Amino acid sequence: MRSTVLQLENLSPDLKAVHEYWIALKGDRMMPTWKDVDLCDLPLHLIPTTLVIDIGTPIAESVYRFWGSKMTTIHGRDMTADCPYNIEPKDMGQQLYEDHCAIAEKKSATAGHYSFFASGGYVHSHSLIRLPLSDDGDTVTQILIVIDYLPKALSLIHDDREQFNAIARQSYDRG
Repeated sequence: MRSTVLQLENLSPDLKAVHEYWIALKGDRMMPTWKDVDLCDLPLHLIPTTLVIDIGTPIAESVYRFWGSKMTTIHGRDMTADCPYNIEPKDMGQQLYEDHCAIAEKKSATAGHYSFFASGGYVHSHSLIRLPLSDDGDTVTQILIVIDYLPKALSLIHDDREQFNAIARQSYDRG
């Protein structure tokens, strides 16, 4: 797996719009609250690849509050209410933990690009922005994560999952 930090000014136009939305929500505060966020105000095509994490105390006990529908296709399972650090591949879970610890400490927006080989043999690649949210104005209590996949990558992931499911159905029907 490869992880690269992106500067906020180098984001795609859609992710820049998400960052500007977060800035408007927070106003003079360090961070907006989860209650301030309306996911329907995000670019609509990014909602299925959006995540919200409730940050636990300790951070290792964090869970997904919101798991966008496309994320189930991408990762092969719904992780709502599951710990982000249980995600596959394992090195991605470790990277997420480190990234979330940094956000909880810095209390500021971050962006990155991830790429790794997926089970179908293709490169899985996406850019994202992570936006801290706070119930008390000081402690990061949630992280809003909006992921921008290349359309071709989403198509390959979908096709790979469909092919896997068809093979599995055939094996089950024979069994």
